[in-house]
Amino acid sequence: MGNRLSAIMTKTGDDGTTGLAGNKRVSKADEIIAAIGAVDEFNSAIGMARVVCPNKELDQELNQLQHNLFNVGGDLCLEGSTLILQKEINEIESLIEKYNTQLPPLKNFILPTGSELTARIHMARSICRRAERELVAAIQIHEFNPLVLAFLNRLSDWLFVVARFTDETNEELWC
Repeated sequence: MGNRLSAIMTKTGDDGTTGLAGNKRVSKADEIIAAIGAVDEFNSAIGMARVVCPNKELDQELNQLQHNLFNVGGDLCLEGSTLILQKEINEIESLIEKYNTQLPPLKNFILPTGSELTARIHMARSICRRAERELVAAIQIHEFNPLVLAFLNRLSDWLFVVARFTDETNEELWC
């Protein structure tokens, strides 16, 4: 991989714009930038969960998720990009099944708390939901890979199931 980021300080954003792939510049207040920023924050939250994740298999799954989230960013930055494919959605659906079959049926809403890892996963899940909302706003104005929306929707479901799976405490039910 070459020097993708050879100049970190370009000063080109001093006017309130930022560059997308294909040399397109948009306002930093544009909906697509809000979506990209939320995906970036989501990726960072996954990194925070990984720091305290003792489960090697889950850590590897979260690592792959971080790579896929960079691909989401690529799909958002460049019209016509299709880095997220149905294959990635299918993989998340398989992971949901894998973890969900190990859990007791859910009969009530649970509070987003628990162990440190579980709480961090719940935080990442809620950031994922915000990223999804930002994408819904952005798709009204911008064209990008439509599979990104389905991918983020499945990710928040997977993270909910993973949070239940990782919780070493008793789930606190909403009453």
